[in-house]
Amino acid sequence: MSADPWPWPADTQLDRARRIAQSYREALLALDAAKCMNLDDRARELGQAWVVPELVTIDENEMLSATDAAALVGVNRSTLYRWVDAGHLVAIYRTNKQRPLFRSGDVLNAAAVQRRRRAARAAR
Repeated sequence: MSADPWPWPADTQLDRARRIAQSYREALLALDAAKCMNLDDRARELGQAWVVPELVTIDENEMLSATDAAALVGVNRSTLYRWVDAGHLVAIYRTNKQRPLFRSGDVLNAAAVQRRRRAARAAR
């Protein structure tokens, strides 16, 4: 069995598919910008805005709901709660009855740690 030639060993199958889709998008943009923009609009209409690159400025101290925090790093809310249970992420409760909030910088760090762990496992 040969080694996996993929240059980003921490990527999940979804990450790989997204990178490939982005490379096709970039090629289409270079060949036919108008067609690419039309397809971008259609992707947004279908709720797939991830296809279109977007510059995002993040305040690392912003407090996010579980839904927003999960969307920030492209995981399910259940994954965030697993990270909390494992001690990789802190959920902040302002009162006992309130839903948890997550500091955006902590969420980004937890996602980076998980990516490095996947890379280390893939390198073995």
